[in-house]
Amino acid sequence: MRERPITQAQAMRDKAMSVAMKRKEEFLGARVPKTLRDRVIQRASDLGVPVSILIRKILEEAFSEGQAAGHNFVVPNPQAAVNAVSQPPRFPSVLGWEEIKLNRQMDCSGCGRRLAPGMLVTFGLGVSGEGHIILCDQCKDRI
Repeated sequence: MRERPITQAQAMRDKAMSVAMKRKEEFLGARVPKTLRDRVIQRASDLGVPVSILIRKILEEAFSEGQAAGHNFVVPNPQAAVNAVSQPPRFPSVLGWEEIKLNRQMDCSGCGRRLAPGMLVTFGLGVSGEGHIILCDQCKDRI
């Protein structure tokens, strides 16, 4: 009887199990639609946290709410878990953001990099005349 060759997916699962066992944590896998997978990955990226941490926070929040209410089922509240791992706003005085094309040379408000005329940047409008914020592409991705 011939043994089946190990698929790449099986090899990845085995490696993940090995790493989890070394950390004395359990591995939990789930099949999800591609659209949900992409949304989870994007949300984790937006928050600047690993996907596994985001999912763990969502599960912990869901189970703590269900247990606290005396339910024997869980009603997940992913937004509460996302709020638990989200950072306070980097520029709290900014009312809104817009992409603009620079007309003159400016410095990035995030990293100080010199930005040339004609570059597309993210413009933040401050509340009540508190000024404005100009962000390069790299700093924009961190807001």
